[in-house]
Amino acid sequence: MVVANVGVSPIQSVSAQSLPVTSPAQTSPQLSLRVACAANSQIRDRSFIAHQYASYPFRLSNALALAPDDPQRVYAYIMNAGPGLLAGDDLRMGVEVCDRASLYLTDQSATKVHSKPTGEPSAQVHCDLKVGRQAYLEYVLEPIILFPAAALKQTTQIHLHAQAHLVLSEIVVPGRLAKGEFYVFDSFESRLQVRSPEGVLQFTDTQKLLGQSNPFRTHCFLTDYPVLGNFLIISPDLDLAQLSQLIHATDVCRNIPGNTLQIGSSPLPNCHGLFVRAMATQASVLKYFQHHVLSIARQLLNQPPLPQIPK
Repeated sequence: MVVANVGVSPIQSVSAQSLPVTSPAQTSPQLSLRVACAANSQIRDRSFIAHQYASYPFRLSNALALAPDDPQRVYAYIMNAGPGLLAGDDLRMGVEVCDRASLYLTDQSATKVHSKPTGEPSAQVHCDLKVGRQAYLEYVLEPIILFPAAALKQTTQIHLHAQAHLVLSEIVVPGRLAKGEFYVFDSFESRLQVRSPEGVLQFTDTQKLLGQSNPFRTHCFLTDYPVLGNFLIISPDLDLAQLSQLIHATDVCRNIPGNTLQIGSSPLPNCHGLFVRAMATQASVLKYFQHHVLSIARQLLNQPPLPQIPK
């Protein structure tokens, strides 16, 4: 088992003047969730769902009692009642974690991006996240699976208080690998921006993957490590050197045989955090690594251990 840096390029700072806010069209989101902190609760800083709304294809769970030793935090699921993402879909989500509140938000299963007929528009997903002062958000998604000829564009806009804590993860699988599908999708585009509550840009990351037209899909690193993961950890209370050292520990996947994981990381400009990219042979390896990253962040921030999250 070898865990090594793969040379993730440092994320470049971009001024707010040179990169305007990329707000989606002003339409109502199909999903909105706001978690607040109860000031008069018997449990100090107990969080609760102050508002939730979901329309097709989304559904939202109520707050779930998954961690008896962590009563301050809301645990909740996003569920998709549809078959997955289809060409032309335009889905919008808004999540707000108010001051001192705490939320663990995940989805129930992998997101399947279905084939796009020729001439049809790409599926689109827009997500707006707001995290307040001393608030804590863990946004932990199941893998995105790109079917043959699938095309997806997603944007994630985050407004983050300087005293907020955020852990975000994303896993991208370039096909149903067990069926022999490998980089036969059309394209995957993802744009992530983190801004201050006032809208000042702190950093941005843009990723574009080509499938059928990718010149590297038949050789090079993609054949050995086809599954990609992005992990964002931001907190004013983190020792970034210690965080990086623990994330890159050589025993990360000691229970998984073989050379199955490659990791690279960069400190973030303009905010106190780390951006991690990982590549793996299987989605299950990155799921294991995802749990590892969350557990480390909780450990360093003196948070309760991550409970079992049934799916």
